[in-house]
Amino acid sequence: MLIAKEKEKTNLAEYILYMWQIEDLVRFNEFDIDKIYDVIIDKFDATPEMKAEIKLWYENIIKNMLKQGIAEKGHLAEVNTRIEELNNLHNSLLTTVQDKFYQEQYLKTKTNITEFIQKTDKQINNEVQACLVGLYGFLVLKLKGEKISEATQQAIQSFSAMMALLTDRYNKLQKGELKFSKAFSN
Repeated sequence: MLIAKEKEKTNLAEYILYMWQIEDLVRFNEFDIDKIYDVIIDKFDATPEMKAEIKLWYENIIKNMLKQGIAEKGHLAEVNTRIEELNNLHNSLLTTVQDKFYQEQYLKTKTNITEFIQKTDKQINNEVQACLVGLYGFLVLKLKGEKISEATQQAIQSFSAMMALLTDRYNKLQKGELKFSKAFSN
């Protein structure tokens, strides 16, 4: 909960990946708040009041996941909304804002995104989601100790670089520091 709140303020891409991990932890623990308490919450060095607050946070996640019908797969609606926010900014940076630095990074990443979308059997709705799914899959493979090819590592590095730039632009937008270009006349 504390990590999620901090990441949501500072790095939206990391927040999304973190929330996907939380969803998987909830599924792994079979939506059982007592298991989650024993395995996760009780390990925190926190006051009983803070642990109660964290438990409530997990209970809300469990409730929302079940209510939204994502017990087996899928992501929380509020997390998907955040992905859409990043994707809308991504599209604006490529068109309206005319962010040349971002566009250069995108061009370096585009082939990897296209290849990833073609290789995956997951439903990918946009390029930002593709990068996030790739990054999350990479983290899962690393946690499992699986061998990761050089080509995959390079693709993931390009996803990471693009998401870092996108998150930076998102933070600037939130602070009012990102300026949109005036309308172009054709």
